[in-house]
Amino acid sequence: MIIDRQKHIQFLKDEYRAESEVFKKKFLTQALCLLKETEEIYVGKFLAFREGEMVMKFPNTRNLPRKGEHLFCMLLPNDLQNYNNWGTKTYKELYDERHKATDAVCIWHSPTDDTRFSLVGFRKIDLAFADIIEDLHENILVFAPQKPPLDYISNLTKIVEDSYNPEVSAVLDADYQKHDWQPALIKQDSVTEFVHTQLFLSNTMILQGPPGTGKTYMIAELCSKLCLEGKSVLVTALTNRALMEIAEKPFLKDMLNQGKVHKTNMTVDERRAISNLQPLKQLAPMPSCLVLSTYYITSGYAAELSSNQPFDVVIMDEASQALLAMFGASKKLGMQNLWVGDVKQLSPIVTLNEDRVAASNYRTMIDGLNLLTVSSTNPVYQLTDTYRFGKRAAQYTNAFYNGTLVSKLKSNSPEIPNVLCKVLSREGGPSLVLTDMAPSDYTPDFAAKLVTYIVGSLIKDTPEKEIAVLTCMIKTTKYLQRAINQSVGSKKNILIETIARVQGLTTDTTILVIPSISYIHSLNPMLFNVATSRAREHTIIIADKDILKYSSMDTNVRDFLTCLSDDLMVYIPSKIQTESNAITEDTSFLL
Repeated sequence: MIIDRQKHIQFLKDEYRAESEVFKKKFLTQALCLLKETEEIYVGKFLAFREGEMVMKFPNTRNLPRKGEHLFCMLLPNDLQNYNNWGTKTYKELYDERHKATDAVCIWHSPTDDTRFSLVGFRKIDLAFADIIEDLHENILVFAPQKPPLDYISNLTKIVEDSYNPEVSAVLDADYQKHDWQPALIKQDSVTEFVHTQLFLSNTMILQGPPGTGKTYMIAELCSKLCLEGKSVLVTALTNRALMEIAEKPFLKDMLNQGKVHKTNMTVDERRAISNLQPLKQLAPMPSCLVLSTYYITSGYAAELSSNQPFDVVIMDEASQALLAMFGASKKLGMQNLWVGDVKQLSPIVTLNEDRVAASNYRTMIDGLNLLTVSSTNPVYQLTDTYRFGKRAAQYTNAFYNGTLVSKLKSNSPEIPNVLCKVLSREGGPSLVLTDMAPSDYTPDFAAKLVTYIVGSLIKDTPEKEIAVLTCMIKTTKYLQRAINQSVGSKKNILIETIARVQGLTTDTTILVIPSISYIHSLNPMLFNVATSRAREHTIIIADKDILKYSSMDTNVRDFLTCLSDDLMVYIPSKIQTESNAITEDTSFLL
C-alpha cells in the first residue's frame, strides 16, 4: 500500500478546515455572550507571580476556569478592560485589539477571606508576556478559548508537498505491507546502551514503551551520551510537559550546569523549575548540545528547511500522538532517528469526525506510529520492565501488552484508609465499584457523590498523595470538578481531567468514572489503557452495574473488567443515599 500524496494533502486540508470552522464559530461570537452565557471567556484581576505561577483573582459569581483548561490570555487596552465597554464586540475584535497575549493553563483554585472572590493560579505564561505585566498590578486580563494549532497542520502540509526530499519520501512514499507485528523485547539491564548501539546500526528505529517502563529516563541518559560524543541532538514531543520531564532527569544535570540544554518557547514556570535551562528563540543544531522543542515548532523548522538533516540525532517522544507527516519532518531533520511511543495508548486527536475519517480512508495518515510499526521495515523494540506498577497492577495492564510487562517494584503495599478497605487492594492496582446509573446521563449524581466520598477519604488519611479523577467527556469532567470542589475544596494535588489530556501523567491514585453513555468512547481500548495505567498505587473504576452487558466492548477491555469483577468488585446501590441527598455516614457498606 502506497499512500497517495494528493490524498494525504487533502486529509490535512480537510483537518485544517474542520479545526478552523469549529473555532470560527466561537471567534465570531459576541464576547459578552461567551462571558455571561456560555462561560467560555473569563475575566480576572492580575495580582502577582509566585513561584513561577501567575496568580489571578476571579469573582465567584460565575464559573472559574477549569483546572487543566488551556486558555488564551490577553491584555487589552485600558478602555476594554471593563467588559461593560465591550458592547457587541466579538472575540475576534478583542483579539485584534490585544496589547499582548500568552497561552495559559489553569492549575489551581483557592478561596479567599472574601467569599465573593477566589484566587486562581496559571502556568505556561510566556516570558515576554510576564515581563510586561509583572509591574502592572491589578490589571484586568481576559482568558478565552485557545486557537487550534493551525500552523502545525500548515507546516505538515508543506512537508507532504515536498516531493523532492528523499528522507521525506522514505516515510510518505513507502510501500506499506501489513504483517503480524511482534516487537523484539528488550530485557537487558543496560537499555540505553542497547538503544544507542541499535540506533547507529539501523539509522532509524522505533521503541515502544508501555506505561512506567522508564522511557523518559532512557531518553535523558541517551541524550547525555550522544552529546558527550559531540552530537547535536533534538528531542521533540507533542507537549511541553514531556520535554520538561526529560530536562528534569539527573542524567542531564551536568549539561544543564554547562548551559548545553536549550528549549524553545520557555515559560515563567519552566524557567523557575530549571534555572539553567537555556531559552532558545530560534531552532538550530549545536554540537554537544540538546535542543527541546514541541512538534508545532519543529514542524515549522522542517517545513522551511532548505538543507537536509541538520541534526545528528532526532528523538521523537510521544510518537503515538504524531501524525504520519510528522515522521517525515523528523527524517528531514535528523541523520539518525529514534521514535519513542506506545501504539497501545492515545493516537493523534483530530477534529474530523470518525465517519469522515473512515469514509475517506484517512486513518493511516492519522495513526502514524501504528502504520510504521505494523507495516514498515524499521526495527521495532519494546521495553518490558515497569517501575510504576506492583505485580498486581502489571498483571492487569498486561491485558494490552500480551503479558510482556514485568514489575520491578521491590515492594508495593500502599496505605489504605479504613473506610476504603473493601474497595482497595493491599497489593495496589485496580478495583471496580459498580452502582446504578441512569442511561444517557453525562452527569451521574450518585457516582459523583461516590467520587467525592472516596477523594475525601483519601486526602484525609494521606493529604500529600496525588489523585487524578478521569473521564472521557468534558461535560462529565466539569460536573465532577464542581462536585469535588464543593465537597473537599480545590487542591493542587487533585487533578480532574479528561483522559485525552493526561497521557504521560503519573499519580498515586486514579479514579476513572465511566457514565452509562457513549461507551464506544469511554471503553475505547487506548483511552481505557491510558486511564488505568496512570497510578502508582490504586486505580478505582466507577461504572454502571450493567457495564459488562455492553456487547461491542473491545476484547482486551472486557478481559480486564471481567477479571476485575471476579477479583475485586463492590456494588454500591444508589438507594444508600439519605433524604439529604448525601452518602450516609454509615460506611459499613465499604468495610
